[in-house]
Amino acid sequence: MAVIDTFGLPNTKGRRPLIVAQIVDALGTGLFLPFAVVYFHAAKGIPLTTVGLMLSTGALLSLPAGPLGGRLIDRIGPRRVLVSANLIRVLTFTAYVFTDTPWQLVLLVTATMWGDSLFRPSVFALVAQVADDGHRARWYAMDRSLRNAGIGAGGLIGSTFVGWGGTSGYTAVVVLNALSFLLAAGLVATWRRGALRSPAAPAPADAARKAEPRAGYREVLADRPFLAVLTTTWVFALCDLALTLLLSAYIIEGRGLPEWQPGMLFAINTVMVVLGQTALAKAVERYRRPAVLQTAAVLWMASFLVIAAVPGDHASLAFCGLVLGMVVFTVAELLQAPTTSALIVGMAAGHLRGRYLGMEELMWSLAKVLAPTVFTGLLAFGAALPWLMLCAFCLVAVVLLQRLNRVLPAHVQRETADV
Repeated sequence: MAVIDTFGLPNTKGRRPLIVAQIVDALGTGLFLPFAVVYFHAAKGIPLTTVGLMLSTGALLSLPAGPLGGRLIDRIGPRRVLVSANLIRVLTFTAYVFTDTPWQLVLLVTATMWGDSLFRPSVFALVAQVADDGHRARWYAMDRSLRNAGIGAGGLIGSTFVGWGGTSGYTAVVVLNALSFLLAAGLVATWRRGALRSPAAPAPADAARKAEPRAGYREVLADRPFLAVLTTTWVFALCDLALTLLLSAYIIEGRGLPEWQPGMLFAINTVMVVLGQTALAKAVERYRRPAVLQTAAVLWMASFLVIAAVPGDHASLAFCGLVLGMVVFTVAELLQAPTTSALIVGMAAGHLRGRYLGMEELMWSLAKVLAPTVFTGLLAFGAALPWLMLCAFCLVAVVLLQRLNRVLPAHVQRETADV
């Protein structure tokens, strides 16, 4: 137990099926994620521009999934929603194999994104139910670390299939991803966790049903501090998406640097997340959550300024600057991700937890819709502009979080005071 605590890991006794399900899910996701765009082009013969339109359309049509998922979590419990989300993706990934018609694929992509948007808040809500008091941030940190490791390993396996099998390799990747979702759904559905809850306590879903007539999104949206948290969540989502949607284009197109550099930076980020996420989450448990998020915002600003300043005419010097920027970026990411989830769960009454998490998911979905257009548009006018815009947004987040430092109650602000 001392070793577990040293590395910032939570108590996993009685919860291992949930952890295995997360690993399986991450491995499957990692198989497909690196080829999410290329698959439809290489295996289905669809032009890249059409693929981009398909994915953007799916993202727009899936915006309501987060709020709807939040309501379902509060009504029927997160486990049922989590299993349903995985089963939706089993069906859609299986169907990918049997169609190459763009309009049908748009429907399947949209359904897949609905499954993704139902999955994330239901996982966070389920973790909030089963985590020991004071260890929610550790659970979110561990989940993130395992997901990064699983996605990285899955990506290597998927690359092997595609490299050896061509179109058949793409099909194998999709089928294996569907099977991973099916296995993960089975693990969660058959997991017996009654011993983790007091026999006298009502089941979470039952409590939510009793509270349903008295509460809803109107009550959530009346929580003004939470609206400020949602604004910072949207800002941090844009910051996080800069890694996958902006960095490579900035390095290769904006600065004309070698194409190998983005891959190296992604590897640095992945290794740091896998090795450092849980330990850093433990290290900041005693600090106020808004203050931790402020630190993350300031670090992100510093990393963006460093990245924006790298020269395009000196590849070695630029890479050193990019490495420094990536290290600082990743530390900010490690501070922000589990802290935001723990803060939102801490702010929510138990019968509204799903709705709070559903609104968090909506902020992420909005960021995913806007980020590609905003990033590429600004990049076309000036290589540094997207990074400077993110700095300005982070400054707004710092101001909002300073106010939250004053208004949030103590049990919401500090992890060790969770109830």
